[in-house]
Amino acid sequence: MLFTGDIEEKAEKILVSKYKNTNLLNSTILKVGHHGSKTSSTQEFLKQVAPKISLIGVGKNNTFGHPNDEVINRIQSLGSKIYRTDKMGEIEILVKNGKKIKIKKHISN
Repeated sequence: MLFTGDIEEKAEKILVSKYKNTNLLNSTILKVGHHGSKTSSTQEFLKQVAPKISLIGVGKNNTFGHPNDEVINRIQSLGSKIYRTDKMGEIEILVKNGKKIKIKKHISN
C-alpha cells in the first residue's frame, strides 16, 4: 500500500526520479494524492505505482471539484478499481496473510 497524503505533482516527480528503474513504488493499493485533484496523480507517477486498487478520500459535493475527471480517467486507463469516500462512505481494507484483500464500503452505490 502506498499512502500519499496530500502530495502533488512536484513531490510525485521527485519520487518517480528517485525510484526510476526500480519497482519500489509499485503498490497494489494507492491512496490517491490530494483528494484526486488535478495537481496530483500524474501519468508518470501512476504508471510507476501501477495500482490495482485506488482509494480517493473526498467529501461529497465538495466545492473544489475533487476528484478531477482527468485524474479519474488516468487511473481507469491503468485498469485500477476506484473506491471513493464521497460515493461509498468509509472504506475498510482487510488484508489476510498479506495476499487476500477484501474491501468493505459503508454506503452502497
